[in-house]
Amino acid sequence: MNLKNYICGVPFNSLEIHNNVCFVCCPSWLPNKIEIGEIPLKDVYNSKPVVDIRNSILDGSFKYCDKELCPYLSKLVNYGVPSGPIHLKTKSHYTNPIIDNNTPDYLVMNFDRTCNYKCPSCRVDLIVESSKGIERIEKTIDEIDTYYSQNVKTLYITGTGDPFVSVSFRNYLRNFNPEKYPKLQNIHLHTNASMWNKEMWNSMPNIHKYVHTCEISIDAGTKDTYENKTRLGGNWKNLLSNLKFINTIPTLTSIKTSFVVQDTNYTEMEIFYNLMYSIFGKRVNVFFGKITNWGTFSEGEFKLKQVWDTEHPEHKFFKINFNKIWKNQNVFHNLYEFIDNTNKTLI
Repeated sequence: MNLKNYICGVPFNSLEIHNNVCFVCCPSWLPNKIEIGEIPLKDVYNSKPVVDIRNSILDGSFKYCDKELCPYLSKLVNYGVPSGPIHLKTKSHYTNPIIDNNTPDYLVMNFDRTCNYKCPSCRVDLIVESSKGIERIEKTIDEIDTYYSQNVKTLYITGTGDPFVSVSFRNYLRNFNPEKYPKLQNIHLHTNASMWNKEMWNSMPNIHKYVHTCEISIDAGTKDTYENKTRLGGNWKNLLSNLKFINTIPTLTSIKTSFVVQDTNYTEMEIFYNLMYSIFGKRVNVFFGKITNWGTFSEGEFKLKQVWDTEHPEHKFFKINFNKIWKNQNVFHNLYEFIDNTNKTLI
């Protein structure tokens, strides 16, 4: 596959802000980080490391991108089919690695890892920010208001914790000031949905008209797996109740539900898809993604989690389960190399 014919727009329009570091794509797919301590947040977007990443897209090497974990690159490399932010260069507006206004259209607020769950795929223990951490978070929000709010079109909150559990993000959403964000079109909420109920939603009226998309991380199709394997501390009954409430929100046009594939849940992929589609219908986008090791597993433990590894003792059973669902409507994944009969038409 000659990637020189293609372009990905993500590093040219997005920025992920984490605790003291930034990325220009999902760090699982493009792990190069920019240290905020070395480069001020206001100058990150056109900094040398970011320009270098953009040049790697422009020259067609995509050398910093993980071609297996990125679902768009995986689809392109395995099938020659561009999708999502990847398209032919002839249709691209991206020719210069320098962004004129030095601000992103798409801003991901990932600088508070506070969550009420301790999912093994994400963390070893519960993470709740200290008072000092909250001060850092508030300072970052102030910097966003100062340097980025005038041009941002989408706010993504949050891929590293939960926006409704975090004290800082919850207050930010409850006191959201649209006047600071004149070009804002969308607020994308990424959550485990444990606290996204009617009472919580009604406490945030200023964001309602902006919330058109969301992602709900679940990783299970049954109560036992959810509460005892993938969402330690979770309550399945509460989750289902909240999902049904979320389905009543009229502004939501796309609801992504995600399932991190691993040894403890892969047999429930079909169950999960059917459940999500029964609740959300055609608004749902069901994502199945390979588990990433964020430092929570030893090398040996992670090898056991990687059920898609051809050497894994359950690999053939994983393939059977995956091939039951990959052609279903509104399924999205990064498992293209495991599709049986590659001559089948992708949908």
